[in-house]
Amino acid sequence: MDKRPNFKKIEEKWTKLWNKDLQRLFKFDINKKGNVYIIDSPPPFTSGDAHMGHALGWVWMDFIARFKRIEGYNVYLPQGWDCHGLPTELKVENRLKIPKTDVERFLKACREWTENSIESMKNTFKKLGFVPDWSKEYKTMDRKYKAFVQYTLIRMFEENLIYREEHPILWCPNCKTAISAEESGYIKRKDIFAYIKLPIKEENKSILIATTRPEMISACVVVLIGDGIYVETKEGLIVSKVYAEKEGLEIIREYDANELEEKIVEIPLINREVRIKRDPEVEYEFGTGIVWVCTYGDEMDIKWQKKYDLPVYQCIDTEGRIINSLKEINGLKVEDARKKIVEILKEKGYLYKSEEIEHNVLVHAERSECKHPIELIPKEQFFIRILDLKDKLLEIQKDIKFYPEWMRQRLINWINSLSWDWVISRNRIWGLAFPFLKTKDSKIISVDLEDLPFDPRTDKEKLEKYKRIYGDIEPFSEVVDVWVESSITPLAIILYALIEEKDIDPKDLPRLFNKIKEYVPVDLRPQGYEIIRTWLFDTLVRVYLLTGKKPWKEVLINGMVLAEDGRKMSKSLGNAVDPNDIIDKYSADALRYWALFSSHGDDYRFAWKDIETGQAFLIKLWNLSRYIWMNCKNVDIKNKPGLSKEDVEFLKRLEKLIAKSHSLVGEYKFQEYIKLWRKFVWGEFANSYLEKNKMRVKQGDLAAKWTLLATLRIILAYLHPAFPFTTEEIYSIIFGKKENKKSIIETKFKELESLFPH
Repeated sequence: MDKRPNFKKIEEKWTKLWNKDLQRLFKFDINKKGNVYIIDSPPPFTSGDAHMGHALGWVWMDFIARFKRIEGYNVYLPQGWDCHGLPTELKVENRLKIPKTDVERFLKACREWTENSIESMKNTFKKLGFVPDWSKEYKTMDRKYKAFVQYTLIRMFEENLIYREEHPILWCPNCKTAISAEESGYIKRKDIFAYIKLPIKEENKSILIATTRPEMISACVVVLIGDGIYVETKEGLIVSKVYAEKEGLEIIREYDANELEEKIVEIPLINREVRIKRDPEVEYEFGTGIVWVCTYGDEMDIKWQKKYDLPVYQCIDTEGRIINSLKEINGLKVEDARKKIVEILKEKGYLYKSEEIEHNVLVHAERSECKHPIELIPKEQFFIRILDLKDKLLEIQKDIKFYPEWMRQRLINWINSLSWDWVISRNRIWGLAFPFLKTKDSKIISVDLEDLPFDPRTDKEKLEKYKRIYGDIEPFSEVVDVWVESSITPLAIILYALIEEKDIDPKDLPRLFNKIKEYVPVDLRPQGYEIIRTWLFDTLVRVYLLTGKKPWKEVLINGMVLAEDGRKMSKSLGNAVDPNDIIDKYSADALRYWALFSSHGDDYRFAWKDIETGQAFLIKLWNLSRYIWMNCKNVDIKNKPGLSKEDVEFLKRLEKLIAKSHSLVGEYKFQEYIKLWRKFVWGEFANSYLEKNKMRVKQGDLAAKWTLLATLRIILAYLHPAFPFTTEEIYSIIFGKKENKKSIIETKFKELESLFPH
């Protein structure tokens, strides 16, 4: 053994061995009998390079897989890549400056960007020591994967779980696509709060409403009041009594809500008359206690439109511009129109006042740099029925173990908050086409299985086939939401285990699907908390609807990686750290040490001192091993000598530590596991037992030498999942040839039981 470990040389050696010559040790054999352990590992989105969040998550997964293998399991650790989607399109549009209108060139650039991202991320994962079963690597843009996704959509469509309908949808004018509720989120923004006077017909008084959306005036269809007392002020304004008293307005008359109901209000500037209706869901104590309903300003407007069967006026188009309104604001972007309409209302005498407020604005938030306000636009799209599933989903999730348990509440809260079916269409280009066509009488048909995967943009011959059968046929221009593709990973990874060939006979999918269902639920889903309401929820929905089963037995949730300054790591903030830089400066195992010290569920701050502490421990382990190698290499640990009382007691304490270790890993308490072994290796073994018994070793005491060697062998096995590079190198030098093994992965914890006194 070298005096000091050459980590770079060790890492290069073992990275090559694990991923080539020894890849057989990491292969999953679905036909092999015995204990099976399947990890539904995340397919990372391929729009860039691997970051520290990836490093943490992929170290966790690799630790679990290595531990389970040495524990005796037939482990399946797949590696997939989530290829389609908006972030890649934005990179191609904004960085490469390729327009979407040049479809063929645009798609080619998206594929090349994706392939380059995959290669970059794969190299980083390998450098981390992450070793999956590469023979079952999948990409969501593979023909096989696309065929499987489309097959699942056809199954769901035929079972009436997917439908197409015109409905108000969440639309991002910036990205020009529909999005699902899971991809939206609220952020605080300053905005105009306009108080607008709406004259009551044939009365010398006005209803006063307060709104942050005055630009939607042309879409107003009703005025709603709540349950409470309303008053007329000296200025002839009708408001809630609460508002009048708060503002110190002089009250000249009180109204019961019934007295105002069904009065007719004139909407200024657009010459429309609407009625006043009473609704218990109006927030009486907010604003003036009166609201106007516009189609559509928010989700409540949708609810009220349906409840009262109100007409629909669309005033915002897909570009985020005003339409069907006053000529002064038609064609303006929403925010410009908002300012302009306030000026017009003021000029015409309909603006009572305006204020600046800070409020929550719904934006395009999930997995996107967009953060643009979302509009509700009536548009025909595909949906998956999920609202009727709420109670069933709440029941199913009870049977899934969450680590940490408190993260379960995020899922429960999301399920309870659902008010939309899942819109699964995306009005983009880089994505999977729908396997459906529309006939001239507007009937939707599924394409034949033999034609999967199907893309009307490129499969002209297949499209002609359906035209010959049905006459006029219309393909759908939208692509599938990427979460639809990644939400079947528990099923897709089994497909790849069953069929290792690159392509597949799509007519065989029904038979294969029945086989796949036998392996559900899989054992573990590891993921970040930020995608509980997307990837976790969507997978729960899709797998249940397709199989009637829960997707996994357990869910392991990690937090976000924070920079040393406590903020979220970000290139734009200049506080991001590249995992490759850490590996190059220190070692992969030092980075793994840092990653394994995080707690599940909690955000975790990066600190260079933790990397340095990890590196120091690895050097300590190396030096300890080198001493034992130099002094005990001729000892055969298969032949246990008579041990002293001290040796026996020491080994019994180690045996108890091992029992504790298995318990900690069973609960994914990596931090406590590393602390336990670090304390034992550095303290009880190196600084205590070894120091006390150096004289025995020097004098040639076989029992002392045997105990040192046996203990090191046990340590290497239990530290291997955490620090695979260092432990593999030490094992190969000291034990590999003696045990006739090329890797510690070939050994089992159970084989070490004979080393303990019984």
